[in-house]
Amino acid sequence: MWDNNAWIFFYDNSTDGEPPFLIQDFIHAFQPNAKLIVMLRDPVERPKVQHTFSSSTLGRLYSDYLYFASANKSVEDFHEKVAESLQLFENCLVDYSLRACVYNNTLNNAMPVRLQVGLYVVFLLDWLTVFNKDQMLVLRLEDHASNVKYTMHMVFRFLDLGALNEKQEALITKSPASNTRRPEDRNLGPMLPLTKEILEDFYQPFNAKLAHVLCDEAFLWKKP
Repeated sequence: MWDNNAWIFFYDNSTDGEPPFLIQDFIHAFQPNAKLIVMLRDPVERPKVQHTFSSSTLGRLYSDYLYFASANKSVEDFHEKVAESLQLFENCLVDYSLRACVYNNTLNNAMPVRLQVGLYVVFLLDWLTVFNKDQMLVLRLEDHASNVKYTMHMVFRFLDLGALNEKQEALITKSPASNTRRPEDRNLGPMLPLTKEILEDFYQPFNAKLAHVLCDEAFLWKKP
């Protein structure tokens, strides 16, 4: 939903740094009746869930850091990278619009962590300019991780595939987890409380707008 960094190589003369066309425009041109499934995770952190999705106990940004960083990983290093990325992003906003900064390939490559990926509502609103809301099913990863059967029933209904039978349910629930944490990353523990607080403050207004667009307060990712 978010990976549109290649647009800058095709449209040099954009309006105020914003992309004139994105991948969804081309998908819609060829498949106007497409049905799209989006799965989002709390951009900061989530409570643990009892399932095989071991990476789902982490927020998206921290999980990204553990997955992509190659050496010298630590919660302190993650904090420094978050602070640097926030500063770079805020500097961009001084001169450009939010949308321009989100799609700024140079900025995205410069930020040590992929801060922009968690700004889900910016990407979703762009997709909704070409597709109707009833063509999109937006799920939360933590709901899927805690109750795979329920979310897969939703998917089958959305795709008009008929009811999910017991054999299909068993096959789905027994599927092994993917994208799990590497053994060497499991000893790092959670991010620092200050890092978490900073990220929650940054993402909160975007989560609020996302929940409003989807008419679903679950996308506020409020902690119980």
